[in-house]
Amino acid sequence: MNLSDLPARELARLDAVCLEYESSLRQVADGEPAPSDLTSIQSLVERHGGEHADLLRSELEAIRAEIDGDLGVHGDSGELTQVLATSNDTPSRDAAALDTPAAAIGGATPSGEARVKKALAKVASNGSSDSLPPLGTEIGPYRLDGVLGRGGMGVVYRATDTRLERSVAVKMLSIDGQPNLVERFQREAKAVASLTHPNIVELFDVGVHEGMPYAVMEHLRGETLMRRMESRRTDVAPITTQMVRYWGRQLAEALATSHASGVIHRDLKPENVMLVGRRSGSTTPSPATSQTISGHSLAMQSSNESSLPSVKLFDFGLSRVGRVVFGPGESDPENQHDDAGNEQADETKTRAGMILGTPGYMAPEQARGETVTPAADVFSLGCVLFEAFYGRPAFTGKSPASRYAAVLEKSPLPDPGRRRDDIALADLIMAMMSKTPSKRPTAATVMTALSSGGSASPQSTGETLALPMDDAQLKQPVQAAGGVSRRRFAEMVGGSFAGALFGLSGLGNNWAKLHQIRSIGVLSFTQKSEVEPATPGERIALADSQPAGGRMLQRGELLASLVSNELTRLDGLSVPKYVPMTASYPDQYREAASRLEVDALVTGTFTEAPGSQKGVMDVTIQIICAQTGTQIWGKVIRTTAGDNLIEQTDLARQVASAINRSLLQHPGESKPGEPGAFTCLLKGRTQADPDSIAGMRSALKCFQSALSEDPNYGPAHAGYGLTSLTLAGRVGDDEAQNLVKQARTSVQIALELDRSNVEANLASAMLTYLSLGDLKQARGVLSGLAKSSPNSWQVHHQLGWVELMLRDDPKGIRSLVNAASLHPSSKLLQSDLARGLWFVGNRRRALTQATAVMPQNEGDTIGPESFSRGFLIDLHEHSGDLESAAVLDPGLKWAAGDGVDRYWEQRETRLETLPYGPYGPTLNETILQLRRTDVAIREPAEQRLAKLLQTRSPMLPLLLIKHPQFVAMRTLPAAGEAFPVLDPSLSW
Repeated sequence: MNLSDLPARELARLDAVCLEYESSLRQVADGEPAPSDLTSIQSLVERHGGEHADLLRSELEAIRAEIDGDLGVHGDSGELTQVLATSNDTPSRDAAALDTPAAAIGGATPSGEARVKKALAKVASNGSSDSLPPLGTEIGPYRLDGVLGRGGMGVVYRATDTRLERSVAVKMLSIDGQPNLVERFQREAKAVASLTHPNIVELFDVGVHEGMPYAVMEHLRGETLMRRMESRRTDVAPITTQMVRYWGRQLAEALATSHASGVIHRDLKPENVMLVGRRSGSTTPSPATSQTISGHSLAMQSSNESSLPSVKLFDFGLSRVGRVVFGPGESDPENQHDDAGNEQADETKTRAGMILGTPGYMAPEQARGETVTPAADVFSLGCVLFEAFYGRPAFTGKSPASRYAAVLEKSPLPDPGRRRDDIALADLIMAMMSKTPSKRPTAATVMTALSSGGSASPQSTGETLALPMDDAQLKQPVQAAGGVSRRRFAEMVGGSFAGALFGLSGLGNNWAKLHQIRSIGVLSFTQKSEVEPATPGERIALADSQPAGGRMLQRGELLASLVSNELTRLDGLSVPKYVPMTASYPDQYREAASRLEVDALVTGTFTEAPGSQKGVMDVTIQIICAQTGTQIWGKVIRTTAGDNLIEQTDLARQVASAINRSLLQHPGESKPGEPGAFTCLLKGRTQADPDSIAGMRSALKCFQSALSEDPNYGPAHAGYGLTSLTLAGRVGDDEAQNLVKQARTSVQIALELDRSNVEANLASAMLTYLSLGDLKQARGVLSGLAKSSPNSWQVHHQLGWVELMLRDDPKGIRSLVNAASLHPSSKLLQSDLARGLWFVGNRRRALTQATAVMPQNEGDTIGPESFSRGFLIDLHEHSGDLESAAVLDPGLKWAAGDGVDRYWEQRETRLETLPYGPYGPTLNETILQLRRTDVAIREPAEQRLAKLLQTRSPMLPLLLIKHPQFVAMRTLPAAGEAFPVLDPSLSW
């Protein structure tokens, strides 16, 4: 029996096992650990073979042989070793040979940069000793007149074709004595000669001179794109989005033509792109539209495409064809033919694992030494267009090794301001640089997108984005010379069934949606048995999200908290604070996304793994489109069960990869000595919600539990300090003083353990302006934190208050808006935004903001909107509108005819239940006492201020400096001494 004889459902099941096995083998070959049970054929057959065990074994063995042939690996005992054959290759300056390190399952592997440093060190010492012909030599009809460029394996001459009296370029390789390389060079040159396209350099002739092969090609006159992108040029004549589109369209068209003929460039970079002349009919720029730099004329480009220079792609396809595709080229930007020695040995003579290309422009699969497909050229083109569009390389580093590592491990960061100039172009460029080849659009698709001014989606060779496997597993590239691969065959046989079963439709649309995600929220995960089917047509309302409070967190909530915590570290992605919320149906997903104000949602289900896999669970993780409420990506991930969340962080990495981002560990991020400490930390962060005093108290216990697991765990000390300080602003004076004291100690320890800890630095800034009144120093720290940790709502919240206290109202309100958007479930932050608007004198907007949070039907029960109720009461009382204030408190026993004195008496009894704000009992009482008109003898303002300064509640600086009720108290000398911003003798 063959695969094609199986029923579609059984084929899909076995193919999933094969795909997982193939993925694990490639993972190990790339130097990453993989579970031994996923790389053992015997284990997989026993678990999944069933009645077709022999067929499964045969397929797995075939896959193993296929991988061995691709990567040069062998071994049946679970230990995969890369075999590096010897070679006589002499790498050029632009194409260095790198040895891919051996990797063992579960073994430690060095970083991408460390993996190549040793190999790169060898390259400089390698060179060619073969003599090349001197100038003046005549090779057939070609007279060598000058040198255009040199490389480690050859040279590019400027020559004259004496028959036609035209200037040509002659590229000659010094590989005498290696007839197989000579034959290959000529064969590949002929393949390139078959390409006819106005944007590809024309190849005229090939030959051999004294054992050295040469190619005669068009002599290009102009400048390289690399030189055009130099700052001294772009400062005078910037590269416009129209230029990027025009040149990108020409390059994509050239690549599409070559790919259709089976030719791949493999080393597309700005140095290999020449800008030549202008299209016919263009006018020569007048002196008035030109400037000069160092004697070079710089034409001020017109917006008309006819005035733009065209591109020519050269050094095309003459490098080695096949799997081996990397090399760190350090090319001379001054040379128009600077890649003179890219040619390498025949596949049979080339070391397995050697790589050719240019770090910073090569695709990740090239850097790993995998099979090269046309998608690699698309990635390189994306890098070139990124540099032209943003004015800086996509992947940077001080050395070729660091640029190589950047391509593997990082994602480029677009400039938001520049991106707005052409969002469709910016998004297309990012899609072209996807780490996964199947997610990139084809060259033809890019050409179409750049022609139409729109974005592109992948064609049928693109990705598959649906459960139970991700796109990289379901879609493997077709082998260059072997016809249809085994995986591709199985996919074609079972594709129609898989499409019906898993909803594999609208792939291009899903691809575009994934790469357009700029904000993402996380919903609680649920156990599969808990998900109940809905009645057809039934709409199930989404429950209000509530802070966890002091209750015990469920496993699905911990998983969601973990994913949210990890995703907040991604640059360029807005991630609101996780608050327990579940959804299961499209209407619910859309509503949840609207509440969280995000482009997409992450959610999932989990279940214990079947059979004998104890301590293991399968997590189905999904990305949901906010607009449609439907899934656009999904994957089943097997991970450890239980509370060891460190081992489950791969869930977040998979999500990051799906949206074309790389989740890397922060250099200053510390790991606990005990895994349980990390779990306790996440529980504490989830429960430390500003809307719940009980939650903050429970969070402190969680942080203490983390420290009992690992006393030197810096993040737990920082969390304890920050939460203590936040809680201190909400409780009585005695408890508040103890909490502030504890906060000082915890923050000091956290900073000693890790000076870069965000929460510790945030708490330290709060203590600075609370104790010392130094608002300027606090603002400096908070501004830096807002840039480095843009997803921290707490940082933006505190920065907003500090900016308001320093009288920078626009910045303060902007920061409060950011804080509220990063924690949209928080009713406290919504009321604080309204409070900030009131403090800067915008009463109307403050009233609108606070009223929007109130329930539509007011009843006798006070719910989560109590923060806004209290604020509105404060606002109305200050304006003398006691009737409006009384309506907001259903428990206040007062009517307009009862008189003002009666109101204040009743208000005093309700102050604890419905305070003016999250200020703590003493400050709320102070507002009431300063406002009352029924008190015969008032406590002197000086005396009350002295008491407040002695206690130093965390909310005192804000109220004293900004609250309208403190206007008289803030003029007292003691206020200016405590907070210099209130000292009229100082200039602020």
